Amino acid sequence: MLQCKIEEINPGLFLIKDPLNVNMYLIVGADRALLFDTGYGIGNIPDVIRSITDKPYIVVLGHGHIDHANGAYQFDEVLLHEDDYELFYDNTSEMMRKSIIDRLKEEKLEADFDEEKWCGEPPCNLKPLVIGEIYDLGGIHVEVIDMAGHTGGSTGLLIKEMRILLDSDSANEHCWMFLEQSLPVRDYITMLKRTKELEFDIFYTAHSDLPNPKSDFDKYITVAKNATIGKSVPYDTRWSMDPYIYTEDGVSIVICERTLQ
Repeated sequence: MLQCKIEEINPGLFLIKDPLNVNMYLIVGADRALLFDTGYGIGNIPDVIRSITDKPYIVVLGHGHIDHANGAYQFDEVLLHEDDYELFYDNTSEMMRKSIIDRLKEEKLEADFDEEKWCGEPPCNLKPLVIGEIYDLGGIHVEVIDMAGHTGGSTGLLIKEMRILLDSDSANEHCWMFLEQSLPVRDYITMLKRTKELEFDIFYTAHSDLPNPKSDFDKYITVAKNATIGKSVPYDTRWSMDPYIYTEDGVSIVICERTLQ
């Protein structure tokens, strides 16, 4: 079975790298733990958690895309913002899993990977994730942050004592803002400005192992403000939304006509 990479990046905060290179994060307090995102669901995530802690834990999804939410089937219950429920059920469906299986095989999945079982696993029981709710893990308090933009139900987690923000795909140096479920870029900018005012020093995303300084939010805001179709170039993707990519100061945003309106 493919193995996840585990790294303690801060006392009580573990980066768990999905075998297909998507990051999950486990926050461990004195009383319980919290898992943020579940990757593609390749490998046994509960076993990985148990290798780190034997405390009870909560599972939270940052948004509903398959590379972050598909591993949810391995848990009895996960929390997700209700605005991404429809997206979650579409992205974790058997049809969606089958549609990407050839791409996954290119990643050299091991011989014991059960393609039929993985494609047919039922979705988990969803519970609503509430913006502003604070989870007390025992000495560590984690607040649910509204980070809608990439998707309508995108959220982040603010780890108060650590002054660290986890944001899944909500804000990063290559943000997709062209998908059917993406909000207008003006709403994304509003979210970035609001989030920048929170009390954190660094943030982690789902597709990079490196800590990012809060000042990167200023770059994201500038790039989003300056992006136009005329200043962008076509973006190669399997989706048919005619996306364009705009890059400035090492930061990119992928947009389309609809999200710029």
